[in-house]
Amino acid sequence: MTPLVLFDSLDLSKASNEDFYTTTEIIAEQTGNSYKVVSNRVRQYRAKLETIAPLTWHFESSASNHGRAKRKVYHLNKQQALSFVPLLENTEQVVNFTFALAEAFVNMEKELQARKIARAVEKPKGVTLHQSISEWEHFPRHGNTWHTIIRSLLATTVTGLTKKQIQARDTDWRKEKTLLDLLDSEEMERYKMLESIAIAMIEAGSDYEPIKTAIKATMTIKKAHADSLATDA
Repeated sequence: MTPLVLFDSLDLSKASNEDFYTTTEIIAEQTGNSYKVVSNRVRQYRAKLETIAPLTWHFESSASNHGRAKRKVYHLNKQQALSFVPLLENTEQVVNFTFALAEAFVNMEKELQARKIARAVEKPKGVTLHQSISEWEHFPRHGNTWHTIIRSLLATTVTGLTKKQIQARDTDWRKEKTLLDLLDSEEMERYKMLESIAIAMIEAGSDYEPIKTAIKATMTIKKAHADSLATDA
């Protein structure tokens, strides 16, 4: 079955959501329209599509003239594609394809996130979290506050508590203490696992929001697996 969403990178874990696209060829095939109709419609709405992102394309041989003719195959990213497809004739096939395409983009984004987490865990040890944050390309935006932000993210994620709730574990809370001082051994093991992911993604130049998403997703997946094992038992 022809995939609905493509990407150019040989290594999906190095891609970004912006690298995913569908093509006018896929759209024509899946909606029952001729390639000429779809291409003409893209050209008709090119100005509007390029307000979303620049249009890219590649040339490929067409079936006409024994394969010697070339045709331009346009690439549409997620927003372009989901804006464009409904502009075709509103048949049931077009409607079904629109929903299938949206799902394919979402699934590709989930797979991308899973690959990035897997690669992050495999990163070699040696760089400390403090060092990676201090040398991070996004460090100037918040300076030393990043150390508190990211360590708080890790601690609140492994405990499922807010920062204040963690601090409330100690009736003699003082500023010189850190949240790590209030984690138990099991929580510290989880913290170290998430710390390795954070270090790897910071080293790769990731911004904060993707790091936060990866950290939260990792613990959600781990909890779901643990719950499944408990149910099976």
